[in-house]
Amino acid sequence: MAFSRIKKIAVITGKTLCGAFALLCLLCGAVPLVLYGHFNHGNLALLCYAFLLGAVLFIRGNRRSEALLPKLIFWIRLVLSALLAVCFLAGAVISCFMVKYAFFHEPPAADTDGSGGTAIVLGCQVYGETPSVSLRGRLDAAYEYLASHEGSKAIVAGGQGEDETVPEAYVMKKYLVSRGIAEERIIMEDRSESTEENIRFSGEIIEENGLPETMYIITDAYHSYRAFLFAEENGYRAYNISSDLYWPLLGEYWVREILGVLHMKLTPNWNL
Repeated sequence: MAFSRIKKIAVITGKTLCGAFALLCLLCGAVPLVLYGHFNHGNLALLCYAFLLGAVLFIRGNRRSEALLPKLIFWIRLVLSALLAVCFLAGAVISCFMVKYAFFHEPPAADTDGSGGTAIVLGCQVYGETPSVSLRGRLDAAYEYLASHEGSKAIVAGGQGEDETVPEAYVMKKYLVSRGIAEERIIMEDRSESTEENIRFSGEIIEENGLPETMYIITDAYHSYRAFLFAEENGYRAYNISSDLYWPLLGEYWVREILGVLHMKLTPNWNL
């Protein structure tokens, strides 16, 4: 009797937690789409996960039924449950690394003036000559670092996207100079079209200009781990400086980054 009661409580608790997680996925996927018009792999993954988890919770089958459909539903539900569990565990493991490199892999405290490394500010979307919300966060973090480490120099990395009128690097340098950072402390890398190229082309600039080879990568918290992996792949020691989190967009970008890391690990093409 006691075991039956405990089992019932466990089932109810599990369903409640799964339902709450499905709702969270739905909100994280829908809010950026509705409020900001954002739609990417992160949104799609979150919305699909919410839908499939909801289906597992509310659609029931019966493997003992003599009819084919209830049996089929039961086995489909079982396979979906296993698939969703694997996806959750993979995301959780990758998220642990993302948190580590976002918040616990900062430049050495001994490098008080920043001369021990070169700051690399990774670009993202610009609108005309105005940085997007994410890019402005990265630039604000770069400004704070450069202003407090007068011996440091920065490479602003980002080419011109198909829907952009100027290179991201141009907008980034303009923003930092407008806030008082000396122009000669900022070098533009305006050819790259991906995170991998951000890092690789910045490495070429470091070598050409005799700058410190250690990279202090400035980007969003969710992006830090993948940027670190690219730096490591290209033979550079790297540390991360994370910009402030923008909560309304965090869910979609975090999940998109998980997918990016999975792509890096599972395919030979790292150029994302």
